[in-house]
Amino acid sequence: MKKILALCLILVAVTLFPGTPAHANGAFNKLGRGFINTLTGWMEVFYTANKKFREHDNDVFHAMASIPEGVVRAFIRTSVGVYETLTFPLPIPENYEVIVEPEFLFTKTNPYENVYTNDEGPYN
Repeated sequence: MKKILALCLILVAVTLFPGTPAHANGAFNKLGRGFINTLTGWMEVFYTANKKFREHDNDVFHAMASIPEGVVRAFIRTSVGVYETLTFPLPIPENYEVIVEPEFLFTKTNPYENVYTNDEGPYN
């Protein structure tokens, strides 16, 4: 019990005394990014299949063949999420840089996102 308490106190001290406000902001962004990627990493399987499906003119074969790639991507995103969650107070990589792109699975810069403009759309 004393070891757990000591570890908690060290974690709180490292988090509360980061050095600069920018450092603290980077640490908490890293914590949030890690937490979200840990929870949503498994969805990478479906995003990869959907991407291949659309790239190859709605060919189901390509979507099914991309499932192993999606499983690997899901493992990587989830693993990086766990790593970032556990190491959030430490500026590793330098300046809390993003390890996996896109930073989050659900972002505007997500290459899998289906964006329609003007007259383009599913019903036009």
